[in-house]
Amino acid sequence: MVFASDSFILFLFVCVVAYAVGGRFDRSLGKYLIIAFSLVFYAYWKPAYVLLLVGSIVANFTLARLILAASSRRVAWWLVAAGVAGNLLALAYYKYFAFLVGTLNELVAHPLPVPDILLPIGISFFTFQQIGFLVDYYRGDVTAPRFSDYFFIVSFFPHSIAGPIVRIGELQPIVAARKAWRLRADDLAVGFAIFAIGLFKKTVLVDPIAQYVDAMYHAAAQGSAIGFVDGWVAGVAYGFQIYFDFSGYSDMAIGLAYLFGVRLPVNFFSPYLAASVREFWRRWHITLSRFLRDYLFIPLGGSRHGLPKTIAALMITMLLGGLWHGANWTFVVWGGLHGAYLSVNHLSRRVDLGGRLPVSVRRLLRPLSVLVTFAAVSFAWVFFRADSVADALVFAKAMVGLSGWHTVARSQLISMLPIYFVIVWTMPNTLQLFRPFVPAIHAEDYFAANPPGWIERQLAFDFSTRWAAISAMVFVVAWLAISNLSPFIYFQF
Repeated sequence: MVFASDSFILFLFVCVVAYAVGGRFDRSLGKYLIIAFSLVFYAYWKPAYVLLLVGSIVANFTLARLILAASSRRVAWWLVAAGVAGNLLALAYYKYFAFLVGTLNELVAHPLPVPDILLPIGISFFTFQQIGFLVDYYRGDVTAPRFSDYFFIVSFFPHSIAGPIVRIGELQPIVAARKAWRLRADDLAVGFAIFAIGLFKKTVLVDPIAQYVDAMYHAAAQGSAIGFVDGWVAGVAYGFQIYFDFSGYSDMAIGLAYLFGVRLPVNFFSPYLAASVREFWRRWHITLSRFLRDYLFIPLGGSRHGLPKTIAALMITMLLGGLWHGANWTFVVWGGLHGAYLSVNHLSRRVDLGGRLPVSVRRLLRPLSVLVTFAAVSFAWVFFRADSVADALVFAKAMVGLSGWHTVARSQLISMLPIYFVIVWTMPNTLQLFRPFVPAIHAEDYFAANPPGWIERQLAFDFSTRWAAISAMVFVVAWLAISNLSPFIYFQF
């Protein structure tokens, strides 16, 4: 069940009504109703996989208890190692086993049958979340939660299938301290408005462009000639498709959580305004970037052991981060490109040429840095989107001018791009529109670095008839556009 579907809208309506009624009878009942909603939501994809989710939650919670009761620090470490390995093995089986068999078949004379394994939705997200919990628990960064609180946090349906990757320690104090699980009118108004905007992005901004983007990549796979314009249109257009797809999902996740009085961590904050790839990853899939930094890059040595080891740690982190996105060599190449970009960023910061320039010059150069970063990210997107490395190389060669200027890009697609540029480069993002309500955890950090501009002040959400009408209109338009549905890109991860 995806958020942008009629079935989910009906499901959400039933959940809100049941939550409102249940809260009137018993103020603590709401938490358990949300757990039940989450299990029903997850079962919609494949009922048997509910056992996988529940089993993972029970196993990791039990392991945490064993770590707490361990006779020594060394025993606790081995329990954590076993837990991390067990989580990764489960993820590897469902997500990468068929890929590994297919890769092996290319090297042997007698190929093995490739298993047809249906990927459980959200397995990457709840696996990473629980790995982080075990490590944080071992380090002493989080206290032992009640089982019901732990179950609630991991299974909470707004984030269970496509993020954000929530740290248990972020929500545990809030969930544990909360006594009244009731529907509040203010939460309903804010959450509904954020959800409506996210749904609008998905059905109105993403779905119309998706068909043209798919046609371009399909044409390349069929051997059509791809020119310079095609290459950049394919990279930029897919960049906008995945931008609004992920931005829309992030809005919906935050809005849904807000409906029930829960805040999720910020996961997306205008990444195409980044002036470097390093800044891009602080704005794009923020919780994944944080996870890779804290549980992979820093344990590999981070930036503490000299330049060569720092670059090696960056490359390993981003190659594995690319592979996390999917069982295909295209994702590995995409991760490698971003690793190379980050290495260049790291080298430039060591030299610190920009720091020697006057502040006024640096301000003038920032738009150019944003444009260069956008171009670098767009170039890498063709590897993320293409079905094979060979197909991606067709676009990459065209983008560097090795394939002529001819074009197969549809005029409709090209004419839509300026609209997306205006939105991402001039308009405030959704979190900024709801700044006074701090709709996400850690949003204050981003607000402090991005003070409100004139457009944001004019459009900012408030409890008014104007915004009630806007929310209703945006939701209705977005709901009616669901017929153009294309799957959420991040649901496959």
